[in-house]
Amino acid sequence: MKILKKLLKIAIVLAVLAGIAYGVKFFFFTEKANDAAGPLVSAKVTQTTISTTISATGTLEPVDQVEVGTQVSGDIAKIYVDFNSKVKKGQVIAELDKSKLKATLTQAEIAYRSAENDYKYKESTYNRVKKLSESNSASAVELETAEYNMNAAKFAVERSKNEVNQARLNLSYATIKSPIDGVVLKRAVEVGQTVAASMSTPTLFVIAKDLSQMKVMAAIDEADIGQVKQGQKATFTVDAFQGESFNGAVQEVRLNPTTTSNVVTYTVVITAENPEQKLLPGMTATCTIVTQEVKDAIAIPVKALKFTPADGTPMADPKDMPRPPRMGRDSLAGDSAFAKGDFPPPGGFGPPGSGTGGSGKFGPPGKTFKKRAGAKKPAGDHVWVSIDGKAAPRRVKTGISDGVNIQILKGLSIGDSVVVSQESVGAASTEKAKASNPFMPSPPGRKKK
Repeated sequence: MKILKKLLKIAIVLAVLAGIAYGVKFFFFTEKANDAAGPLVSAKVTQTTISTTISATGTLEPVDQVEVGTQVSGDIAKIYVDFNSKVKKGQVIAELDKSKLKATLTQAEIAYRSAENDYKYKESTYNRVKKLSESNSASAVELETAEYNMNAAKFAVERSKNEVNQARLNLSYATIKSPIDGVVLKRAVEVGQTVAASMSTPTLFVIAKDLSQMKVMAAIDEADIGQVKQGQKATFTVDAFQGESFNGAVQEVRLNPTTTSNVVTYTVVITAENPEQKLLPGMTATCTIVTQEVKDAIAIPVKALKFTPADGTPMADPKDMPRPPRMGRDSLAGDSAFAKGDFPPPGGFGPPGSGTGGSGKFGPPGKTFKKRAGAKKPAGDHVWVSIDGKAAPRRVKTGISDGVNIQILKGLSIGDSVVVSQESVGAASTEKAKASNPFMPSPPGRKKK
């Protein structure tokens, strides 16, 4: 019994010692591993097309669209076309009831003939009085009165003639004709319906000239309208044809603003070909206008500009660094120093005398990166270049960006490797240490060895 108790005590002591040893290993060795920097993840400098775009929505409309109305009031007597009917210019598409208009014309013609008859009588009277006046048989007052009556009758004839012409024109308006060649998009009246032409002309039909040419009336926000110019390329999609894109171009930027709920927008007209007539009037189009585009641009991922090495990242030897392309006098200040490897990276290499290049130099081979508290970020854009798994800073001059890639104007060449991220060794070591802990329970389904 005493032997069993001794063995039990020995087992407890051994378990405590094993726990202490594992704790020391976990807290000291794992923390040391966390201080080490992980491997660099890099991407190649490539050539690609970069473009900046503006998105908007709009409504499709025919390029040429005419609303056909009537200039006279009356009842619709006949309709000769319907929706989607193809019409020619001058073709009769509807007629109003002409009975009232014909009666008005007849009255005007009668009034005209009566005025002509009165004028002939007044003219003959004037001629008689004039002869009598020449022989002193009629006074000057009688001659003036006869001349006045004749002129008044003449003016009445001209007025009646104009009324006849107006009545005939109104009668012709009762026959409604198509003003253009096209397709009837809308018919707003029925036979027997009364239309009244008063202050505004009622719309009877809407005719589109050519559906093979369409336009998008896109609403552009005031913050983006300054980038839109006539002639820029545009693409748009419609819900009716998922996955299919249609090409167009900016035809016009209208200056009249539209304010809705304190949001100011401007109408931009985008024209597009519609040879198959898939696009229909009234469809909602989601447009993308290309404001800038650079083909075969030297580009890198945008996240490369945001990368900063972790503490302990090995730095490249200046002797192994290829000389970057010259950036010219028009580049940012300090490029010559950067090209020599003499420019401190973001955060600095550490305080002087720390053995981490705190003087601003890269230092001898084998030195590592160390962030310096309170150090300011250098002016201008810069990236980190990967050379044999080691980091080296490089100043660059950037151009346009599409949100994924950014154009490099100077500082890099095609084929260079830029660092975009860095793996974390400390996290991996911690997970590995946890997985190897004999006192931690194993996940379900895993057999203990």
